[in-house]
Amino acid sequence: MTAVAFDLTAALIVALDREGRIQRFNAACERLTGLREADIIGQVLWPLVMDGPEADRAIETYAAMVPGSPIGRYKNAWLPPHGERRYIAWDTTHLLRPDGELDLVVATGVDVTQERQIRLEREESEQRFRALFERSADGVVLIDPHDLVIPWRIVDCNAAFARMNGYGRDALIGHSVDLLHEDDLMAREGGRLLEWIRTQGEEAHGEGVHRRRDGTVFPVESSSSVFTLGEREYVLGIDRDVSERKRAEAQLHQLNARLAHDAHHDALTGLPNRTMLMERLGQELARAQRTGTQLAVMFVDLDDFKGVNDSLGHAVGDGLLQEVARRLTAVMRPSDVVARMGGDEFVILAPDLISEHHASRIARRVQEAILTPLFIGGLSVGVGCSVGISVCPQDGERTDDLLRQADMAMYAIKKRGKNAVRFFAADMDAAATERLRIETRLRAAILDDSLSLHYQPQVDALSGQLVGLEALARWTDVELGVVSPGEFIPVAEDTGLIVPLGAWVLDEACRQAAEWHLKVPIAVNVSPAQVSRADFAQTVQDTLQRHGLTPDRLKLELTERLTMRDPTLAAQHLASLHALGVPLSLDDFGAGQSAVASLMTLPLHEVKLDRSVLTGVTDDPDTWDVVSALLALARGVKLAVIVEGVETDAQLEALRTLGCRAVQGYRTGRPARPDEMVVHLRQGGTTP
Repeated sequence: MTAVAFDLTAALIVALDREGRIQRFNAACERLTGLREADIIGQVLWPLVMDGPEADRAIETYAAMVPGSPIGRYKNAWLPPHGERRYIAWDTTHLLRPDGELDLVVATGVDVTQERQIRLEREESEQRFRALFERSADGVVLIDPHDLVIPWRIVDCNAAFARMNGYGRDALIGHSVDLLHEDDLMAREGGRLLEWIRTQGEEAHGEGVHRRRDGTVFPVESSSSVFTLGEREYVLGIDRDVSERKRAEAQLHQLNARLAHDAHHDALTGLPNRTMLMERLGQELARAQRTGTQLAVMFVDLDDFKGVNDSLGHAVGDGLLQEVARRLTAVMRPSDVVARMGGDEFVILAPDLISEHHASRIARRVQEAILTPLFIGGLSVGVGCSVGISVCPQDGERTDDLLRQADMAMYAIKKRGKNAVRFFAADMDAAATERLRIETRLRAAILDDSLSLHYQPQVDALSGQLVGLEALARWTDVELGVVSPGEFIPVAEDTGLIVPLGAWVLDEACRQAAEWHLKVPIAVNVSPAQVSRADFAQTVQDTLQRHGLTPDRLKLELTERLTMRDPTLAAQHLASLHALGVPLSLDDFGAGQSAVASLMTLPLHEVKLDRSVLTGVTDDPDTWDVVSALLALARGVKLAVIVEGVETDAQLEALRTLGCRAVQGYRTGRPARPDEMVVHLRQGGTTP
């Protein structure tokens, strides 16, 4: 019966004589080692089942045995012939001869390989946790949420957590985490918060505030999780001081708010700009149609304003515009809108009118307000104004038509004199006829290839070294003479000619850049109508390949009007251009319609600050701050910056001081014909 039990037990049982020779080797030992008891009886055990170092250690231990004093519980490793090393925990019993000498050693073993692996993995995990706990840059804290005496007791924390809160670790451990709160938050809300953390899964994220030892309060971003250690539930919190991020977000919010305001208001007068005017005009037109009332659009242009600027200077001219804006606002009704379109042109939107006579009375009141002498800088300045009026519904019910008609009425006054009020009449469409003439001639010019390009340098603000060229379209017509871009570009955009015109500019600029073997990018302005075409990216790629120009030698300048039409489509097309390796520049940034979000969402390489942001940069601290903020914002999102419209040494020096590296303008290089630009390039392309 004893022999049967010897072989049926799952325990390893081996009996050795005083020299370590095998006397018994049960079935469990046979299964583990693959050795048969019958084959190994009388052989020394250790070389059969252990490697060299392990066998040597066993021999030493066995040799040191004293009769009557068992080895006690110990472990060693056996090496089965096929398989991994097995770790065995042994208990030994000595059988003595009648003379008291050792007869047999009976060892009973249990395979503890799996338990050992689990223990090692747990120890390794604990070591990794402790390393992460101590080395984490974030504050890590272990909290007991179930302490009945100290609510949410701090069990442990790392040095970063203590440092962040202004304490030593010893001053925190054992105290309630409410020590860091402005009130007994956890004592009141701890139960509810613990349940919320449990429901969040892996981590519960949130934001709050901590109070440092010195009493200062700062914002923290926290991640918390619940885990069990030794049958007790703990909360592990990871906290981060987000003071710097909050400050940056606040500054960005302020800047975005300012840019949003600027997008709808004129920088000089604070009046609504064209963007806001068009929004309000659309709203009032819809309301007028519902109520059956009349709506007047008045185009107000100051008479002899150029003479004031020329004789008294731009500072007085700006003061005059600001005073006119104040007077116009003062004499209008709260429901009216007074906007500045640019220069000395203002637009008044007057809803809820009974008749044209009502509009005429408002216009006369406007004239009287402006005709009263204005005192600017101690000087008495007198100007008049011409007011052109269009009325809805008799003159039309579309925003663009009403503005155009009021503008026509105002110019009709200018042609016959000034300082008058005039309503739109059908015979004022001469301007529209001229516009049609420009469209017709421009269409022919594009087909005949009779346009030309001039090139303006973009230079390093410090060294004057050339960093790029901008291609600018120019047109001299046999019938119309020299037509400025300000005249034909708007016509091209309104009529769709901007697409073939833009394609010609792109092709000619790439051809010229390849011929010159330019080492710097050539910048080409592209319109929303071009970029919105599904084949535009392919057109760009084909053009580059046709002229053997690498993508990095072309830079496309685009405006945010592109994203206003179809943001999703715009993002797709710009991503295609970006994938080609063509740098993208956001033009006219800061001109009043820029949004910070564009810098985050568009795949841009560069922003181009509009010339308008330079106004006053040399003598106005607010303007200086705005330019500095725009430059910092661009750097913050890793975008290059170029500033256009640099016309004076003072402006250039200011930009150098602000850290702007790339500039463009009359001070650093006027637009030049190709033959003139060749000379400039041969001379090194630098600017004094």
